Amino acid sequence: MEIKELIKEIKENLEKSANTKSIFGDVMKIDGLSIIPVGSFTMKGGGGGGIGSMGSKTEAEIEKKSESDESGSKTGKGGGLGMTVDVNPVGYIRIKDGNAEYVEIIDKTRVILNTLKVIIFMVVVSGIKSLFKRKKK
Repeated sequence: MEIKELIKEIKENLEKSANTKSIFGDVMKIDGLSIIPVGSFTMKGGGGGGIGSMGSKTEAEIEKKSESDESGSKTGKGGGLGMTVDVNPVGYIRIKDGNAEYVEIIDKTRVILNTLKVIIFMVVVSGIKSLFKRKKK
């Protein structure tokens, strides 16, 4: 499969499957209240490939019958593709009596982890400062 065809196929599959409706569900309607889920979508990827040869082999290498063409030179091909997709709920839109309101979902785990990172950083900096003060004395 050609690279262009592969990229086109990936794009078409993502358009079908990577949307708020397919991940978080349909708009919910209950007693005149509508809830529309809102999410963030991040996609990262990379790829690479190669082709080449290593020139003439020695007679010993040719006798080992390693992968080579008839002239005794190595040939190669290679390729790779990687991708990661991250989808997170970030909130919802609440519609009632013609009024729309965005309600943010707060990720408590992320807040706690970020707070712990700050505390650990402060402890490390404080420890480093105290080491320098001791050396000066």
